[in-house]
Amino acid sequence: MKLIKKEFLFFIFLFLFLIFITVYPKEINYIYDYIGWSTIRALSVLLLLTTALKLSNIFDYISAKFVTFLHTEKTLALFFVMLSMFLSMFLTNDITLFVVVPITISLKHIIKNDITKLVIFEAIAVNVGSLLTPIGNPQNLFLFREWGVGFYDFLRIMSPVFVISAVLLFLFTLTVFPKKPLEITDIKTPKPDKFLFFTTIVFFIVFIFALEMHFVKILIPAVIMWFLIIKKEVFLKFDYFLIFTFILMFIDFNIISNIDFVKNIISSINLNSLNVFNLSVAASQFMSNVPAAIFVSKFSHDYQAIAYGVNVAGNGFIIASLANIIALRFLNSSKAYVDFHKYSIPYFILSYLLVFVILD
Repeated sequence: MKLIKKEFLFFIFLFLFLIFITVYPKEINYIYDYIGWSTIRALSVLLLLTTALKLSNIFDYISAKFVTFLHTEKTLALFFVMLSMFLSMFLTNDITLFVVVPITISLKHIIKNDITKLVIFEAIAVNVGSLLTPIGNPQNLFLFREWGVGFYDFLRIMSPVFVISAVLLFLFTLTVFPKKPLEITDIKTPKPDKFLFFTTIVFFIVFIFALEMHFVKILIPAVIMWFLIIKKEVFLKFDYFLIFTFILMFIDFNIISNIDFVKNIISSINLNSLNVFNLSVAASQFMSNVPAAIFVSKFSHDYQAIAYGVNVAGNGFIIASLANIIALRFLNSSKAYVDFHKYSIPYFILSYLLVFVILD
């Protein structure tokens, strides 16, 4: 039961898969073709590298050091929100939360101030930061592979949305958090594994080059062998369920897009850039932005509009991004789910309107 609660998205997509192959048994013949294997390979390498970075304790070390210089809730929030936004560009939004939120939660032992609102803003921040790069989140990685653009081109195309979202986030953070002094009690600094950190950074640079030159498949054995030698714990902490969930997403939403009823509804829509953008935004609010990207891409190859839509949508309802759920489940508070929407919905509406103007 604990596993089902933790990995509920995996079990939802597994349940849908079982229904689909029962109702549409012929679809089982196409399952292998439905899976975007290049995306799965790239995501697997990315998760191995980000897991290693997390285990290096570098980010915990940096945060513990910085707390002594952050005297108010506002400066603390600005530091962690901007750190979350920056890290998510490279570590993915989900992994960044697994790094930053536990550190934030651990602040309970250092300061007496409430950190609930800070965790909420960290969730918003990783959705903002991750939208800039093709390796920032799973939907971008999928769209990047489908799109066929270069790494730099992806950054250039997404930069207007990022700038708007980042400036808006900065203003929200400045406005929402008070200058209330931090009540610091005790600080413990973890020991960082510098060798693991720097060698993983080298692999990260090679990985980005491999993405650009399309030889990720060749890189996989080298990454696996390296971590088997220096840090086997990486494979114990690796998020296997995220990979399996992503595989099921590919299968489920390829099957859904082949259903005549769904085809008829989507085909009745004039899929210009604005409508693709709005469809991506709306779909994300009900099925989360990763499956929404896969789903909408079956009907339109306007990848810019899809990328804008699914990324802007991530800060709407909590279900719109898996990152939101990951962040809030660390808090174990039902009230946090209500508080999240108190900040995410106004932020989403403003960012949506501003990006809509760019596309119009």
